[in-house]
Amino acid sequence: MDSAKKKHERFLLDRFLEHQGITPTRIVPGESPDFLIDIEGRTVGIEVTELFIRSDKSEAHPQPEEEPLLQAAESITNLIVSKAREIYFDAGNAPVLSTIWFSDRITLDKKKGDQIAELIAHQIQSMSLKNSQAVAWRSSEDENEERSLSESVAIIRTYKVPDLRFARWTVARPGLVATLTRKHLQEVIDKKAEKINAYKKRAEEIWLLIVADRTRPSQKFSVMPDFPIDSVSSTFTKTFYYSYAAEEVIEFRRNEMKP
Repeated sequence: MDSAKKKHERFLLDRFLEHQGITPTRIVPGESPDFLIDIEGRTVGIEVTELFIRSDKSEAHPQPEEEPLLQAAESITNLIVSKAREIYFDAGNAPVLSTIWFSDRITLDKKKGDQIAELIAHQIQSMSLKNSQAVAWRSSEDENEERSLSESVAIIRTYKVPDLRFARWTVARPGLVATLTRKHLQEVIDKKAEKINAYKKRAEEIWLLIVADRTRPSQKFSVMPDFPIDSVSSTFTKTFYYSYAAEEVIEFRRNEMKP
């Protein structure tokens, strides 16, 4: 069992239950389904799955065995910035808050990522920030064409801060939002329904919780006011779409799968 994945699923489940005003007397992690909860004297199995935007920006899919391109890009850029921050502060530099915009040419290679992290740290160190000063570096204005930093990073904005607790380093993310469709949800439901008999060995009542975490660009879906709720078919006892951070929940009726 992937403990990090399970902890994240538990976090999303807890937020969903809080939003719905559901207070289980017990929550037990598992594999198939992901959790068993005791509510109102009965045991309910809950399968949690996250919905991701495909790299072509038009499709969605449940969490796969391997990260899709957009999700992988999020992971590697987060690691690069975290490593850059570590390098910067290990060198004894003054606390700064930094935001980094990566270019669309960013590599997903880890070894190259470590090199980019060093370049980011050295670039921020070279900005020679004064107290409360804000400085921006842009690759388009960098006259040194041989600098490999310009190949992967578009903009760095840095601010001098008075204390290390304010020294957050973050990745600026694009504002892509995909419109949720029936197809997005039906594909996930159909795939999970293939395992419903296995789930029912643990509990007779099974809920499917489909989550889009809107704090992540790879999961930013919007729901149109005229979304056709009745067009989505599910044989789960209850099926929910939960938009974390937007705090939006849609519950779909239980019925037979449509061809």
